[in-house]
Amino acid sequence: METGERQAFKDTVIGMFDRAATLYGQVGIQQFTYFGNWLVEQLHVPAGAQALDVATGRGAILFALAEKVGTGGQVLGIDLASTMVAETAAEIARRGLTQAEVRVMDGDAVSFPPESFDLITCGFALHFLDYTRTLPKLRLMLRPEGVFAAITPFVPRDENLERWQWLFKLTRDVFPEGFVPPAAWIAPNKISTPELIGAALTDAGFKDVYTESHTTTLYFKDESDWWDWEWSQGSRFWLEGMSPEGLERFKRESFGHLREMQTADGIPSTMGVVLARGEKH
Repeated sequence: METGERQAFKDTVIGMFDRAATLYGQVGIQQFTYFGNWLVEQLHVPAGAQALDVATGRGAILFALAEKVGTGGQVLGIDLASTMVAETAAEIARRGLTQAEVRVMDGDAVSFPPESFDLITCGFALHFLDYTRTLPKLRLMLRPEGVFAAITPFVPRDENLERWQWLFKLTRDVFPEGFVPPAAWIAPNKISTPELIGAALTDAGFKDVYTESHTTTLYFKDESDWWDWEWSQGSRFWLEGMSPEGLERFKRESFGHLREMQTADGIPSTMGVVLARGEKH
């Protein structure tokens, strides 16, 4: 991607996440909190550690790390969406955390002295970064034996995929025939398998690279809970791109399908991530 195209891509992504910031990770199934906690539990995070969370969003990983490092450590979260950073900073203040900080900063242009951190994490965002260039830079910022860990989403290919096939078809149907989505809308397709993300870490110079897939089923309370969630994260790209008529049809027909999917526990959605971790030797 050329420099101008790359900046246009980033501007599109930043704008969407700024608009979604107040809802991001706060409504619906809150998968970022679930998987952020899960990621941190897979890592050995000693008290007093210095950590960096790249593309921190509303701080799902940042807050889990802050609990682990304690007041003797420090967790810095960075994100390019200024509204997201403001929301997370307010939450840090509300919780009274002295060991957490958040800044507006481009993950691709992050620059700290070598060996600044014991741990660097990135959740649900590696696919938005120029990771072939960024990962080697992040490795240099780790101390010896430091760890980089990322989670990236994937769609489990099981009965859940069949359960939600109507959504993929309906989304296609409300756009004009032959419509090609902008690159920002489909960025997660770049690095969504254990093989791809593992190879990316290996190519960046990390050692003892390990990957693991993890899935869980989470539940929307009802169709309105799902609708709020759709506007809170990456699917917002598609909703904002629909015509008024297409959006009205999309909501109406979606709610019909969702009512049929309702169970005693709610509306089920099975979600998956690939965890990849590597060390600096």
